[in-house]
Amino acid sequence: MTWRLPAALPPLPDPPGAPTAVFPRPSQQAFRDVLAHLPAGVSVVTTDGVHGPAGLTASAVCSLSMEPPLLLVCFAGRSRTLARLLDHGTFAVNVLRREQTDIARAFADPGAGQDSRFATVPHRRAEQGAIVFDDALAWLSCQVQDTFPGGDHTIVTGRIQALSHTDGEPLVWYRRGFRGLV
Repeated sequence: MTWRLPAALPPLPDPPGAPTAVFPRPSQQAFRDVLAHLPAGVSVVTTDGVHGPAGLTASAVCSLSMEPPLLLVCFAGRSRTLARLLDHGTFAVNVLRREQTDIARAFADPGAGQDSRFATVPHRRAEQGAIVFDDALAWLSCQVQDTFPGGDHTIVTGRIQALSHTDGEPLVWYRRGFRGLV
């Protein structure tokens, strides 16, 4: 038997005597201000291809499925790294250590050249050619599974092909700044 969710769930009824609240659509700045309070791990997503290596700093990364092993990464729709990743079909998520703020900043700078970014970070190729950082706290090499539209972003799911981790403290993005856990 196959279970399917209905196209739209019916709205929940208001409790008796509940006031009707109408909320204005939040501004983009208000949305950013609220999400700044949601801590996120900092990763650099890398790929390679005929046009050379590419990478960007990302905090929109999360696990998706244990079977099969999948993760999810969100990219700005006009990202050059996204275009190369989709062309190559593989990517790696490099989870940064607390002391790797300089790497996070370099890969977050849209004006920095890809070659100069990779020149400062010792790296190697994992299975399927994904680029992994030698000193990352953890890394996952992935094959692109699916893509989905997500507003002004593209959601990419990746099937994990190889992974590794070491001990250390992660770099965290919180309230518009890089931090450690303590």
